Amino acid sequence: MIYHLLPPLGIVLGAGVVAPLLLARARWAHHAPRLAIGAWLALAGVLACSGGLLLAQLLLSLAGGQGVVGLLAACTAEHERVPDGRHLPVIAAVSAVTAAGPPCGALVREYVRTRRSRARHARILRLVGRRSARLGVTLLDHETPAVYCLPGRPPEIVVSSGAVRTLRAGELSAAVEHERAHLAGRHHLLFTAARALGSVYRRLPLGSGLRHEVPLLLEMAADDRVLRRCTRQELAAALYETAAGQAPRDVFALGGLSAVQRMNRILATDRPRCPVARGAFTVLASALAVIPLLVACCSL
Repeated sequence: MIYHLLPPLGIVLGAGVVAPLLLARARWAHHAPRLAIGAWLALAGVLACSGGLLLAQLLLSLAGGQGVVGLLAACTAEHERVPDGRHLPVIAAVSAVTAAGPPCGALVREYVRTRRSRARHARILRLVGRRSARLGVTLLDHETPAVYCLPGRPPEIVVSSGAVRTLRAGELSAAVEHERAHLAGRHHLLFTAARALGSVYRRLPLGSGLRHEVPLLLEMAADDRVLRRCTRQELAAALYETAAGQAPRDVFALGGLSAVQRMNRILATDRPRCPVARGAFTVLASALAVIPLLVACCSL
């Protein structure tokens, strides 16, 4: 009975512990942030699926079968240890709820919480902010340079009066484009998903990576999009000037704790790009979703 649990158990450990530790140290992640974000979220999906499969293997074995392999064998031949058919719906339901219940519940709770928080902040902005038709942003009277975006309907980009006075025209344009990149890429949904899944797996390295690495990678992805229109010097200068700016918890701010790391990345003269390696990592990330089932079904 025990050896049927080894494949999904090994994948649980790999997706929850080993792979996150390797991914957090991978140099390619900061050169391909969108791909790295997909890898982090794929690991969360793999962990959930393999956890459900682990429970299904255990319940099927206790019910008298040989796990998932024995159940599949029943489709083509008689098998003396396949469990009674009346147990299968219960086993499938328990396994599915165990695998999908905590992540889905956390996603719903985090989405509702952030939506309410952003709605409250939007109401405050309508009272204290003023619309700038020239910049296409909401201006907020505050001495500290700060630029951030507030997702919602409609989305808002907020610029403090200190940022308008401090930043040059090109730097202010780069700062606003950075926030537009967040909104266009719907990064707030990925941020919410990463934070929710990180809370579910908070005791594992995967949870730490989802909470800390994914927000940084989202900022880097927005930086890369801005660099298609603005110069590195303009974006780096905007980061420098707004590094100390404060923003609400549930929004994307241009500055913040990651500003220095992102400035060094932006100003790097040569950033390696390897299409073959990126393509290989893309295929690998896509294949992660089916590895648990394939390994369990092929195990003997």
